[in-house]
Amino acid sequence: MAITSKSSSSSYRLIPSGVDLPLLFTVAALSVLGLIMVYSASYIYSIERTGDGWVFVRKQAFVFTLGWLALLGVARFRPNLWQHWSLFLLALSAVLLLMVWMPGVGMRVGGAQRWIRLGGFAFQPAEFAKFSILIFAARHLSQNHERLKDFKVGVLHLWGALLPLLVLLMAQPDFGNSVVMTVSIFLMMFLAGVPLRFLGGMVGLAGAAGVGLVLAAPYRMARMATFMDPWKDAQGSGFQVIQSLLSFYEGKAWGVGLGHGREKLFYLPEAHNDFLFSVLGEELGFIGVVGVVSLFVFLLFRGLKISWLSYSSKRNGSDLFGFLLASGITMTLAFQGFVNMSVVMGLMPTKGLPLPLLSYGGTSLFMNFLAIGVLVSVGRTTRT
Repeated sequence: MAITSKSSSSSYRLIPSGVDLPLLFTVAALSVLGLIMVYSASYIYSIERTGDGWVFVRKQAFVFTLGWLALLGVARFRPNLWQHWSLFLLALSAVLLLMVWMPGVGMRVGGAQRWIRLGGFAFQPAEFAKFSILIFAARHLSQNHERLKDFKVGVLHLWGALLPLLVLLMAQPDFGNSVVMTVSIFLMMFLAGVPLRFLGGMVGLAGAAGVGLVLAAPYRMARMATFMDPWKDAQGSGFQVIQSLLSFYEGKAWGVGLGHGREKLFYLPEAHNDFLFSVLGEELGFIGVVGVVSLFVFLLFRGLKISWLSYSSKRNGSDLFGFLLASGITMTLAFQGFVNMSVVMGLMPTKGLPLPLLSYGGTSLFMNFLAIGVLVSVGRTTRT
């Protein structure tokens, strides 16, 4: 479904012509629900910490507004414009990731060196790096489409450029985002036509590296042990997961009511962030959980439809770059959402990944909107 118009004034509309409205409505539903849940999850915590219950939701609402303006603005650009900026964005990401270690600029929060502060604003370079990695991967794979059966071109050149950024992510440490991006790149390589024998070898190598990283870090081993049996240390490493599971138990079918959840009252640390889905499960119940999962599934469907139509479009010709970029953005959002939901339900080891469009976090929310704006711009070049 799309809106089209022949009016000469269409370029001045707030919502540009040709926008995929079902996708836009899905993003609006998730992000508005996110604002509501951030308010519910953070109000008491914010009063205790700052004396003002509106601090977190006010910040989130500000980024929410900027994000929507960025989405609607970026949606007007032609997707191929990003190809010209891919190398610059990748280099800028590397610089920003290095800056987290710069004294007076880098910030250490919760045991991880992931933030930088410039001009009174703090943000996570990892979120920007994810965006630039997707653009570069789509550019490389599309421009070298005819040579991807050459191991050098299909694998070595791509990973030679991207591996330094992933190493910088791991150094923070940020295992969660590194895994998400690695999976997304493999999926893009598969869609681009990289031979399965190359992908199989790379998946095996990545799996071995992942196991090695887990074994080399005691805190990751502790997370794995907690995942296997959170009740073994119910008052320690398993406390957060157990409280999260209790949230879903208390919510039952219909929930205890918006704002009436108890697990957010200092049982779930930073409940408005990575474990927001637990608060939602308690307050809105099974029906709320199914609603959010359904919205993510529909977002996945619309995003993949846009990517496929970009590849098969007869109106503007096949656009391999748009196809791969739209696929990468869609799969990254959906996979990160799947990982977050799985973690809070005790189905995966704990990782510090927010729920896209819902969890508190200005950098994550803004970059999600920006990426979706690019996805919308790809959709505008096709008949959806």
